[in-house]
Amino acid sequence: MRYEATQRREAGEGIADIAVSLSINESTLGKWFRGWGVRPAGGKFGKSLAQNQWKRWTRDDAAIAYTRTDLSIAMRAELLGRSYTAVVGFVRDYRKRPGDPYGIK
Repeated sequence: MRYEATQRREAGEGIADIAVSLSINESTLGKWFRGWGVRPAGGKFGKSLAQNQWKRWTRDDAAIAYTRTDLSIAMRAELLGRSYTAVVGFVRDYRKRPGDPYGIK
């Protein structure tokens, strides 16, 4: 099972898909992959999966992520050069903030 999961992840398959097919909890499989040092070969179109992982959010980035509801989350992520998960997390967390640090609410 470890070999199959590792091969599929290194080929670029998502953790959620692998976990479902192997009847394993997604977070458990993610922990195993981190422990085993398993990462996909590359992201969409061969780019790094998290090219802007540590890039700070600018006001313009925040405005696109939060206000461009005419675009899907995936389209906003591609426009910003960030992952889908990063944009979803930003929007979710920004809604919960008591203040408005970027002045876009």
